[in-house]
Amino acid sequence: MYILGICNGYIANATLLKGGKVVASASEERFNGIKSYNGFPKMAIEWCLKEAGINGKNLDLVTLPYLTRPPFSAGGEEKSKFKSISFLVFSIVKLDIVRQYFRKLRYYFPFLRFPGMVLYRISAFIIGTYYTKKQKEFISNFLKIDKKKIKAYDHHLSHAAASYYASPFNKEKALVLTLDGEGDNYCASVNIFKRNEIKVLAKTPREFSFGYIFAHLTKFLGMKPHEHEYKVMGLAPYARKEDVDRIYNKIKYCITLNKKNKLKFYMPKNAQDFGIYLRKNLLEVRFDHLAGAFQALLEERVLEWIKHAIKVTGISNIVLGGGVFMNVKLNQKIAELEEVKKIFILPSCGDESAPLGSCYLGLREIFLHDKEVAHPSPIENVYWGPRCSPGELEKDIEDARRRGHKVKRVKGIEKEIAILLSKGKVVAHFSSNMEFGARALGNRSLLADPRNIQIVKDINMKMKNRDFWMPFAPTILWERANDYIINTKKLESPYMMIAFDTTELGKKELISAMHQYDSTVRAQLLTEGMNGRYYKILKEFEKLTGVGGVLNTSFNLHGHPIVKSPKDALFAFEHSGLEYLVLEEYLLEKK
Repeated sequence: MYILGICNGYIANATLLKGGKVVASASEERFNGIKSYNGFPKMAIEWCLKEAGINGKNLDLVTLPYLTRPPFSAGGEEKSKFKSISFLVFSIVKLDIVRQYFRKLRYYFPFLRFPGMVLYRISAFIIGTYYTKKQKEFISNFLKIDKKKIKAYDHHLSHAAASYYASPFNKEKALVLTLDGEGDNYCASVNIFKRNEIKVLAKTPREFSFGYIFAHLTKFLGMKPHEHEYKVMGLAPYARKEDVDRIYNKIKYCITLNKKNKLKFYMPKNAQDFGIYLRKNLLEVRFDHLAGAFQALLEERVLEWIKHAIKVTGISNIVLGGGVFMNVKLNQKIAELEEVKKIFILPSCGDESAPLGSCYLGLREIFLHDKEVAHPSPIENVYWGPRCSPGELEKDIEDARRRGHKVKRVKGIEKEIAILLSKGKVVAHFSSNMEFGARALGNRSLLADPRNIQIVKDINMKMKNRDFWMPFAPTILWERANDYIINTKKLESPYMMIAFDTTELGKKELISAMHQYDSTVRAQLLTEGMNGRYYKILKEFEKLTGVGGVLNTSFNLHGHPIVKSPKDALFAFEHSGLEYLVLEEYLLEKK
């Protein structure tokens, strides 16, 4: 049984399930080179089908992780396919000035709030339903399948299903929480899952969105909303506690838990109007003070929300999904709660993972009618993307030779990589299947010695051009984790979704792969079973240096997606200051 999930929008993605197990998943940005691509994932879909050796006619179901989505959320090339939608979007853009005035009126005259909510929902339902219908027609024609095979599912239920069914305890009862900007008119949900039983306890309307608060804050600080929120998190620790507390006391009531139902959030002003609040009240506040105060607010309110949910349900197995949970410092605080027994945070849990959830919901729906259908398998890793064929690799290696690079094939290349790292070199490592999502987990990574603080400057000068306050991250051997991080609950962290405080040895030996102010690390804890080749590199490095970890950051040029193919890797190599590139068993060195 094959089920295809499609995220037809921001960070467009295609995911293919076979019998309850992920067999392929990739984002369109990796194929077209447009970072965080917003549109239809045409090439990602084609690759997923090719990887499985099937075509559209072999699909049992195609799923979408939205019930309704306004057309102005779609990519430009897709809007142009439907004249009616193009006109509608054109009209919406032209009316944007009117909308901005209405937001100001609503901010200063709260009695307009409820009529605005009603009007938005009516408009979203009419426009979104029409657009969803058009999406289904488009997908039906593209895949050459019956429209009846295409089903749309609630956005937050898709986030929740992706997180629960991917988790290692997907046959147990779990408390599943989602938190993002918005989807299908909501921004948060509290759910109970037990196998194929789902109970939705609460959903927070989009007007009370933490995701939008951080989007407006990110823009207010001069960065790109819906993409650079992680930079706000990285900036937060630099603010002094007294400054954070002073600003926190000014903003702490801008979002609270709903007094009538503490499983929901509440804001006295609409989250969509939060930019007005920032300009009116916080215009002259220093940037790091703002970042620190809002990170503190996020942690305080979400912890309060989760503790109440645990108290109400009596469930201490926690599963998290939705883009706000990309905040690893928040996740650290949640994991440290005494009330939390088990925790699973979906890898790369923004909208790129929502198609996985809609696939699971489709499988669940079939399962309810056909008991022979397999229960979803917990994910074992996220190396779900493309790998290069031998023929493709040989062609690119010959191209590299013609361009004057020194190329050699190395038997036992893991040791050679470790030797280069021990000499202070940065090595671009390309191997096997590409990782799904935002994190590089060894197969499309830049690797370096984590003891060398100078390496941070070198990597930024040679390739990354990262903001000065942003840290790199380490990959640590699982058996050495206690040497470097404080992990009293023995949490697994294979996907870099949680931060940890460091030990004294960690502060010394991982200095270039930690946050330079608070000494926390966004660690990938690596076992041999997760990635045998990458594990061997770390073991060889440990033999040479005694250090059980390396600096690991994504292999991409600034402003570009992570590399997908040897051709992408060579382009990044040649347009950067990197000296060494590993393509499978080949070591390339610039002359």
